[in-house]
Amino acid sequence: MESSFLSAVVLPLALAIIMIGIGLELKISDFTLLFKKPRGVIIGLLGQMVLLPIIGYMVGFYLFDFSSPLIGVGFVILALAPGGSTSNLMSLLSKGDLALSVSLTAFVSVITPLWMPFAIALLFSNIPETKGIELSYVKTFTELFVVSFIPIVIGMLINAKKHEWSLKLRKPVKILSTIFLFLVIIALVIKNKVVITANLDTVGIASIVMVTLTFLAGFLLARVFSLSGKQIKSITFEVGIQNGTLALLVTATILGIPEMTLAAIFYSLIMFVYGFAVIGFFNMKKVENGKKVELCCA
Repeated sequence: MESSFLSAVVLPLALAIIMIGIGLELKISDFTLLFKKPRGVIIGLLGQMVLLPIIGYMVGFYLFDFSSPLIGVGFVILALAPGGSTSNLMSLLSKGDLALSVSLTAFVSVITPLWMPFAIALLFSNIPETKGIELSYVKTFTELFVVSFIPIVIGMLINAKKHEWSLKLRKPVKILSTIFLFLVIIALVIKNKVVITANLDTVGIASIVMVTLTFLAGFLLARVFSLSGKQIKSITFEVGIQNGTLALLVTATILGIPEMTLAAIFYSLIMFVYGFAVIGFFNMKKVENGKKVELCCA
């Protein structure tokens, strides 16, 4: 399948803008939280780098019978793209631990370009239907590095050298990146409407199940390790929210396989609704150090 203007230009540009937006809110000190308060960061990374791929594999290959295994692969690739500025925003709105949320976003944004191509190659080698698909580790890493890591560094440099600019740019960049994401999703839906229509029922339900499982996994993981109420909220969003634009870049631009884009398309729409519902829940409840959830007025 030949790359269209959408997948070759618009989608990488959208991701680059999103990653610049993340960088505008990051500082070098965000990376030092691992050494100052390692527990929350390590547990969050465990949820993002270990639990998420397991959930993605369960949904993609065990819980649902899709018309093509390539659809299931899309759910795993989505699970390999955690974090993003949306999780930071939702942590802020729910009065979570914003420093922990930002630090986790910083770490996974740096780790993902290295880890993701390796994980996808490993996935492909164990699925018969994908063994004919060529994925160059060097090429994939380079593309992810250029459109995700470098924009983050640019954003961080602006934040460090021209902090006033950074403060002014944050809101417009978030708005622009959100608009870009929805335009990309709408365009992909129109472009792949036949494939989407044929799999609407199963992929839609699977996406709802995956959103539910990822949010629940983050919440329970933080509670099991008795983190603070604020940390529980942040890890819930960091594990529950995926970088749908990054998953679309891999599936639509790098691989160019329509079936693999379905998970990211549906998930990107559903996670916003689910995320704001969870914010409402957290703001109505009082979350206590991984031990109980009670009404704030009780």
